Amino acid sequence: MKISRDGFALAALLIGTLSPLAAQEPVQAPDTAAQGYAPTAPAPAAAPAAVPYTPPSAPPAAPAPAAAARAAPVAGPTVAQALGFIDVLPARSVDRIRSDLESAKAAEREADARISDASAQRAETKARIEVKKQEISTINARMKLADKQKQTADKTAFEAEKKVAEQQKQFLERREALHDAEMDQAKAAKKEAQAERNALELESQLATRRADRAKGAGADPAATLRQDAVIRELERKTLEAQRSRADAAKDVASRDQDIARRRLELYQAQMTASGVR
Repeated sequence: MKISRDGFALAALLIGTLSPLAAQEPVQAPDTAAQGYAPTAPAPAAAPAAVPYTPPSAPPAAPAPAAAARAAPVAGPTVAQALGFIDVLPARSVDRIRSDLESAKAAEREADARISDASAQRAETKARIEVKKQEISTINARMKLADKQKQTADKTAFEAEKKVAEQQKQFLERREALHDAEMDQAKAAKKEAQAERNALELESQLATRRADRAKGAGADPAATLRQDAVIRELERKTLEAQRSRADAAKDVASRDQDIARRRLELYQAQMTASGVR
């Protein structure tokens, strides 16, 4: 079947009028089944591209613990570490402190025993000196009687006896002075032992407080501050007690020197009293 020119023009006009609809609806392809017809139609407008659905953006996932640890900044040294501060009082084990404390208590008991022994020996020596004084007094009386009676030989013998008695008395007096020095040294040693015990008891408390602070580090900042204040006070008191102990030890050393000197003097007096020069 043939289409007239007027029919073809009418078809073209209809296609142009419906072109807006062709942009929204898919255009059906013309039927090419009829042979001998190949219409030339304007190309349909392209349909707008469909925008794909994008879900709302999710919050960023938290980093893994290991990654977070690696990302965390490394804490710098504290002010004390930067300045090179150290524990002025080195930490010692509680067992070592307790052992030293028992030794200090034993030294105090030993000092008490030496005080008692030196006191007894001094009393005994003092009694001997009184006896020797009486003996010398008796010899003096006999010497006066021999001199009055013109007994020259007796007087000479009494003079020799008096010399020996005076040497013995001098020896006993040096011995008494030694016992006095020994008793003073024992008293000083007791003070040193007491100062040692006091310092060790404070150090024991300090070691316990330090251990408690290490166990509860970071648990309670307020409690940690209180512990630090107590520890600093104990450190100060312990250091002062150690200085007192050192002063007491210096006093003991000085008295040891005095005892050594007096023993040498006693040795020489004893040799003289025995007739050995």
